[in-house]
Amino acid sequence: MGALNGKIKSNADAISPGYVRLPSPAPRAGKRVLVVDTDEELANTQRLLGGLGFEVLAYDDSVDPTKCCIALVNPTMDEDLRICQSLSRHCKVMLTTNNRDFQFKIEAVRMGAEGLLARPLDAVEVFSSLEDSRKTSVGGARVLLVDDDELTAAVHAMALEECGLRVAVLSNPLQTEAAIQDFRPDLLLMDIDMPGASGLDVARAIRLDPANLSLPILFLSAVRKKAMQQSAREIGGDDFIRKPVDVGYLAKMVRMRAARSVELRQIMVTDGLTGLINHVTFKERLAAECDRSTRKPADFTVALLDLDHFKSINDTYGHQAGDTVIQTFATHLKCSLRTVDVIARYGGEEFAIILLGTGIEMAEKTIDRIRSEFERVQFTQGQETFHVTFSCGLAEWKESRNAEDLLAQSDSALYEAKANGRNCVIRLMAEGHPRARTISDKQ
Repeated sequence: MGALNGKIKSNADAISPGYVRLPSPAPRAGKRVLVVDTDEELANTQRLLGGLGFEVLAYDDSVDPTKCCIALVNPTMDEDLRICQSLSRHCKVMLTTNNRDFQFKIEAVRMGAEGLLARPLDAVEVFSSLEDSRKTSVGGARVLLVDDDELTAAVHAMALEECGLRVAVLSNPLQTEAAIQDFRPDLLLMDIDMPGASGLDVARAIRLDPANLSLPILFLSAVRKKAMQQSAREIGGDDFIRKPVDVGYLAKMVRMRAARSVELRQIMVTDGLTGLINHVTFKERLAAECDRSTRKPADFTVALLDLDHFKSINDTYGHQAGDTVIQTFATHLKCSLRTVDVIARYGGEEFAIILLGTGIEMAEKTIDRIRSEFERVQFTQGQETFHVTFSCGLAEWKESRNAEDLLAQSDSALYEAKANGRNCVIRLMAEGHPRARTISDKQ
């Protein structure tokens, strides 16, 4: 069977192969792409990535590569590879080429390239590379610094922030578990000698929660006893740094460990096909949001989405076609929702979303807009074209509910959506009765 491509039928230009979302969202911070290519290919890339919310810039001396999340370089000449080497010092570089010769790959990595993208560019593949670039950037890594010495903690935090890390400082070690739930750090940097609870005791306590077993812990201490250092490592400490410490060295160590933690966590918690978080991780995030909203009341809504008649797509066009539909839908969700929203591949053709800070009425409008846009996406298989729709059930957080109740409520609403004819969004009203929002509601 031929390759399957998704695109939107509209009055605007669409790139094929690939998937283009319309209308184009406004470019957001961290979504600037630098392109080294011909004017014609630059225009094609602008249409392709502009539809995904990226700002595409042509390479010249006036462009600051440090402000770009990625550079796409077409290595047609030796000069392009030299440009690649220069850009790689400032941002991730991907080569857009069909050359897969091993000697070429050796030259590419020597010039600083981190990946190869086939031409013509496929929007889903490009978007995945761009998302990977943004996710693995150490600038997004979070460090929770626990130290009762507030002055020392402030100095260390400043050094870490200067190298691009996001830092939360905590002086009371007894609040560490709550801070981990709220801040979701990629690394814990903790003093050992603290009143109320030692760093070793805090580490043992947080390790009792399976969700924290993979959280890297770096200990800071003036203690020089080898037995103490050994105890720190035995309870799962990843490193032991002696005070006083050079802040430059500390920043380098923490940055390195945090980057590795981000990369490993992505492998552990994400679905390989879509790059979204998986079922288990979603349930953990939902439980954490429920706990947080119990302490600090905040609105959020859970959505369960299911692609309609997905089995027939696999049966008619093959499983590769089904995989492309799933990838395209995942891309559509990423483009359509905010970066703060939690999106997961819940299982098979089912997806789950936590819309943070969003009541059920606004969530209904948001998901219905996504539904309306996605049903216009045209998939091509050989000479045939087809469209895919989805059904959705919504449930809003209430103080009396827990994560399991929310999932059960949204699953019930999803069941109603399927029984209602599919291709619709159903939310539970305050009195517990379902309400459907379908195409006819907007006419």
